[in-house]
Amino acid sequence: MASHKTVTLKDVAELAKVSQSVVSTVLNGRQNGIFVSESTRRNVLAAAEEMGYIAKHRAVPPVRKPSYETAPTGDSGDSKLVGLLLGRRFGGSLFTDIFYGVNSVLSAEGYHPIVLDTYADTYQKAAEKEADGLRYARNSGFAGIVLWHEGGSANVNLIQETRSEMPIIAIDRRVQGVELDYVGTDNYSGGYDATRHLIEQGHTRIAHLTRLETTDAAVGRLRGYQQALTDAGLEVNPRHILLALDGGRRLDSEALRHVFTAPNAPTAIFLLADFWAPVVYSELRSFGLRVPQDVSLVGFDDVVQPGLEGLELTTMAQNFEAIGTTAGQLVLRRLRQPDAPVVTSVYPASLVVRRSVQAPKRYPQSARVNAGATALATR
Repeated sequence: MASHKTVTLKDVAELAKVSQSVVSTVLNGRQNGIFVSESTRRNVLAAAEEMGYIAKHRAVPPVRKPSYETAPTGDSGDSKLVGLLLGRRFGGSLFTDIFYGVNSVLSAEGYHPIVLDTYADTYQKAAEKEADGLRYARNSGFAGIVLWHEGGSANVNLIQETRSEMPIIAIDRRVQGVELDYVGTDNYSGGYDATRHLIEQGHTRIAHLTRLETTDAAVGRLRGYQQALTDAGLEVNPRHILLALDGGRRLDSEALRHVFTAPNAPTAIFLLADFWAPVVYSELRSFGLRVPQDVSLVGFDDVVQPGLEGLELTTMAQNFEAIGTTAGQLVLRRLRQPDAPVVTSVYPASLVVRRSVQAPKRYPQSARVNAGATALATR
């Protein structure tokens, strides 16, 4: 009798003609900092269905709350577990450096950070995963929580309730009506400096890709971008502020095409995060535009992204390890001093100049429009 071969990620990747990382991203929700277009996602799903691949997910086991007799005693009770609610999409140095910073502080005091992934392909699902993580931490008797901004403005009441039971330290996240210790980056100055760098290179029409949300990252970087243009005497053109769709999960390709193939189009774009660089780079090239010869790119985070074909991205670097270290310190402080004043700790972002920015090319706008029209006609 012939045995049936087990279908692996490698098999699906070979059929779909993509990497195993991309297949894992689509089928298992392991983001690894990779952006996957909708057409690639459908291609991977079709290949998996054709081969009969079934993703195997393991349920997260419940955490047993340690007893006083068998576990070391913390300042606020018997639990030594601290939940780190962080979206795995961000991947790379962002994820590992924040975790390393948190762990370096907490492990020295006998505490153990547990990552609870909050990323999902829609904002609503991400908020639901965050709520699940908060409830899980409460039901499992965690000592505290470090809360990333993935849930946006959702779960305010649940966060308030959880805050009454354990410390919550927010990273780049303000929760309306809830006083939380806060650590993050000076997003306003970072957005300002990124835009000013483009202006200093000679760019006068600069777009900004952001998302419609109330997180400090999005709001601060947008305001910094606007202020830098204003201070330079340049127009803040609302048409050049591009909003990602699905709560920041999906690029609005049509809006990008409309802006960058129009007369007097921007010669540069400042991205909310490095995460968007590969897909924006790919879309611009599909319009017949080159980076950086026709359009310069500046990101934010300094997290290496695949898919840029060797293009080195100019970006604003965040000190993720320091942010994680401070978050861990604030957890310990709040455990030892529950009634201490709320602390806000902010780190500067630093400009890292690479090869994705150059002075704008001077050529007739009709050439840009014709190039975009040609590219669209051949798609």
